[in-house]
Amino acid sequence: MSSNVHSSRQRSWAVLVRALIAFLCGGVLALSTSADPASAHAALLETSPAEDEVLDAVPDSAELRFNEPVELIDGAIRLFPSSGDVQTLEAQTRDHSVIVDLPQELPDGTYSLTYRIVSADGHPVGGAVTFHIGEESDSAPAPTTPDADSTPTSTETAVIILTVMQYLGLLTFAGLLFFDAMVRRSPARPDRTTRRVARWGIGLGVMASFLLIPVSALRITGQALTSIVDLSSWVLGIRVAPTILAAVVLLAGSLALLLFGRRRRSRVAPRAAVIVAAVTVASPVLVGHSQTMEPIWLMSAADIGHLLAGSFWVGGVLGLVLTLRSMSPHRPGITSDVDAALAVVERFSRFALYSVILLAASGTLMAVLIFSEPNKVITTGYGRTLLIKLIIVAAIITVAAWNRKRILPSIATEPRSYERWGHLCQTLSYEAALLIAVISVTGFLSNSSPDHQHQDQTQQESVASEISFGAESQGLVIDGQVDPGATGANTFTFDLTYNGEPVSSDDVEVSARLPEQQLGPLSTTPMFDSETGKYTAQLTLPTSGDWEVQVSARVSRFEQPIALVPVRIN
Repeated sequence: MSSNVHSSRQRSWAVLVRALIAFLCGGVLALSTSADPASAHAALLETSPAEDEVLDAVPDSAELRFNEPVELIDGAIRLFPSSGDVQTLEAQTRDHSVIVDLPQELPDGTYSLTYRIVSADGHPVGGAVTFHIGEESDSAPAPTTPDADSTPTSTETAVIILTVMQYLGLLTFAGLLFFDAMVRRSPARPDRTTRRVARWGIGLGVMASFLLIPVSALRITGQALTSIVDLSSWVLGIRVAPTILAAVVLLAGSLALLLFGRRRRSRVAPRAAVIVAAVTVASPVLVGHSQTMEPIWLMSAADIGHLLAGSFWVGGVLGLVLTLRSMSPHRPGITSDVDAALAVVERFSRFALYSVILLAASGTLMAVLIFSEPNKVITTGYGRTLLIKLIIVAAIITVAAWNRKRILPSIATEPRSYERWGHLCQTLSYEAALLIAVISVTGFLSNSSPDHQHQDQTQQESVASEISFGAESQGLVIDGQVDPGATGANTFTFDLTYNGEPVSSDDVEVSARLPEQQLGPLSTTPMFDSETGKYTAQLTLPTSGDWEVQVSARVSRFEQPIALVPVRIN
């Protein structure tokens, strides 16, 4: 009778576990594929009024059309007038556009409409559009606005650190569960140390996931990390995806931990723990670049495969170290089951090979989807950071290959050689350190834009009374003047040289932004005069301050150096 009751309870437990697994898997799959297709970051395609357009009358609204659906940030659409104070405007989204309601009692003059929106990958994107009512203004007073940079360094750094902590915790936790079910294969519960490490892993992942909710909101609203104590400064920047991610990590991780620590009367609990752990470690696909690369389902699948393979490697190495520590085959004088330890190592080596193949396939597919042009692997900061990650991964594979081809065969010939077991434990510790480095680089990559052009600028201070400017960066030298160097319409005249040779490219762009007012970028394409060898660009700068003028020139198919120069507008 008691046997039947026990069997009934066991079947009920299995049904409940399967139901919870189905719910979690279905929810994550539905959420990860629900976003609309998009590119790396939202890009402004068209505006109405157009940049620098002169209008006879005030239109009812302004339209900003992007290449993807975007989200609004309350209070982030502002109008800088040629006279009077800055105004915060109401706006709404429609398809891929932002519709801004314009005040109808605007006097003639120059206006700059600034915006700050959230792209599909959760990153803030800002800019400005300048237009004129009736006629252009000769000058514009500086409006009073909060003094905040668009992306404070403290906030961006905190997001990266928390992302690294999130990945480290989730990969370690899920990997330990994978190792226990697929490699260790013991009917007994894992030892106390392994269970404690698993708890620390999921605890770290849960803590980082929940802290990312307010810190990511601070990044969206453009606030410094110290503003986290002021709820009103970031609550409007909270987004749904990070919140759902934190909830999935908490619920799925708690269930997986419960299953992992249960006494094993059957194989239901270990298998269920593996599936729920897979859901936990795959949850980061709900945010970031997986939601912006088309086709989303393929990018999400590749990202999930990458996370699963990475978690097996990270948690597997740690699990193997803990297992060997408990079996103690490398400690003289301690009785241990050397054959069992050797079997565990050989199984891990076999599964590690499979994980390398999955890592390579998924990583290659993700790179193809992310980089529209192969040269971006070298010409962008994101691509160069990815190359650093690949170099570290190559080092890990080298260490793993050494273990598989040299150390394991030597242990197999002399399984009771304490020195050879000790050598294996030492190389595993090296492998673990390199894996932590890979996770750190991955955390940085997940918060970087694949289209971001790295800039190494040498800036030159300009005196307020001077109208000349100049800079040198990446071999590109710019030397010119701005006239009149005051608020309103300005003419930039400059010449360019690259590696000592004059530049006459038609592919030159000029943009200006005022960081302290979150104004810009204001962009234009300069005209080249072949007789004088100089470029001329027209920009309307609606307010005084320390502007940053960026000049980029396509000098060859693979080279587009960028120079950034500060210009003081009075």
